Amino acid sequence: MIMEDIDIRNRIIKVAQGIFKRFGFKKSTMDEIAVAAGKGKSTLYYYFKSKDEVFAAVVEKEGNTMFRELNKIITANIDSKLKIKKYIIKRMEMINELSNLYLAIKSDYLNHFGFIQKYRVKYDEYEILLLEQILQDGINKKEFNINEEETKMYAYGLATALKGLEIPFFLENRYSEISNRLDSMLNIIIYGLACKKTEG
Repeated sequence: MIMEDIDIRNRIIKVAQGIFKRFGFKKSTMDEIAVAAGKGKSTLYYYFKSKDEVFAAVVEKEGNTMFRELNKIITANIDSKLKIKKYIIKRMEMINELSNLYLAIKSDYLNHFGFIQKYRVKYDEYEILLLEQILQDGINKKEFNINEEETKMYAYGLATALKGLEIPFFLENRYSEISNRLDSMLNIIIYGLACKKTEG
């Protein structure tokens, strides 16, 4: 694909991202996306065969954005307990911001799209991998009181707990209320992982 084609395709994805966020997947149309992109409908169909395909590209873009930000935390040279705290906060902030990604991960009416199912599996696997890296870092620094053999199990448990937090955060529109209590929740999680100081 030549540079001009890449630029046009990226432009379409960018404007579609805003339209899907504003109107939702069901109510958005290819006509609206074409007009917003300043392109004819035939041009839009040259790059994308359907609205589903445009949405898939938007979800992929948002997912890459989120994991790029999370990777910055993973590779930061900071205390592992602070790292897991920053990871969870950034994750919640990014999902709140990237509404199309969250829609793709959670909406039942998108289940019939094959790419959504594949993305959900990819998303879950990658998140567990990132959490494993944080836990392993904590073990290496003797900050977490868990065995190396248990890191995958703990990572899976953390990923499951984070999904549980998403319901009051987003589906019940209580993001501001619960984000103010996030420190207390994180302290409980981190306390359970942290090595206990020995007396004497």
